[in-house]
Amino acid sequence: MNFKFVRKGIVITAFACATLIPAQQIVATEKPIIAGITDTVKKGEIDSVGLVNAIAEIQKQENTQKTLKIETPEEIKFNEMVKGNSFVMVAEDAALVMESTVEGSASVGKVYRDSVVKITERKEAWCKIETGNVVGYVQTEHLITGKDAVAHVKAILTEVYPETDILTLTKEEIEEAFSVGETVEEEAARLAAEEAARVAAEQARIAAQKEASRRKGVEVVNYAKRFIGNPYVYGGTSLTRGTDCSGFVMSVYKHFGVSLPHSSYSMRRVGHKVSLQDIQPGDIVCFSGHVGIYAGNGQIVNAINERKGIGMSDLYARKVITVRRIF
Repeated sequence: MNFKFVRKGIVITAFACATLIPAQQIVATEKPIIAGITDTVKKGEIDSVGLVNAIAEIQKQENTQKTLKIETPEEIKFNEMVKGNSFVMVAEDAALVMESTVEGSASVGKVYRDSVVKITERKEAWCKIETGNVVGYVQTEHLITGKDAVAHVKAILTEVYPETDILTLTKEEIEEAFSVGETVEEEAARLAAEEAARVAAEQARIAAQKEASRRKGVEVVNYAKRFIGNPYVYGGTSLTRGTDCSGFVMSVYKHFGVSLPHSSYSMRRVGHKVSLQDIQPGDIVCFSGHVGIYAGNGQIVNAINERKGIGMSDLYARKVITVRRIF
């Protein structure tokens, strides 16, 4: 067996089957050695079995100093996709892209963490880059390049596709995992759209809250109306045996899990105030020395007096002091 292509002091570890190993799958840290091995394999001077035997013999004689790694076709394809300039990463949360490297130059855009950029011109302190629609200069210290960039790409892909073998990803799937920079105009448009969406969401939230409050108020009114015709009793709190005005409101709301004071004066400070123009069913209407529950259509349901008992009254029959909303 001819071992002259192997440099003394180098131990090579490999896995081989009975077929010849394609030369493009062999990656090594010592190029002259690998050139000799691959040339020998290409010429058919040694097959994979012979290679393994040669390696075994060397391992018996020398201490391991370097390792030969045999990459799979999937690893080779993957590394070719991610090690190019199109996968240079941005290290900072955000970095400005400048129009030129001259001091005082205007910003033309931004790149964000995990943005993909292409370096078109490399200098010591600055790099000219392209990303999305942004073309300009970024300080070199903001970029991750070379092996660090490849490792960063792999870490992100593992996080984005946790249940997928990243070596099987297509170039399109890889690119979808990363963002690109945005121009000053694109950033302004995005921020405006985000603000509009925020305002719309807040308006929808308020509308939903109002609707929920209105529905709850209607429930309160419907429950309160069930006791119309029952007696008025000064100081009472029973919806069936007799109650006064504040006792009526207190007992109705108690049914809905709300604790209120037995005092028409104290009820002026419960819940939160709403204007008479915004009054809705279920709101507590406070008058001087009296209180009731707004039922809609300009009417309140309340414990009126000993003669009338619990019944309906005109909202505007008395001067309204305040309107309080519980829900």
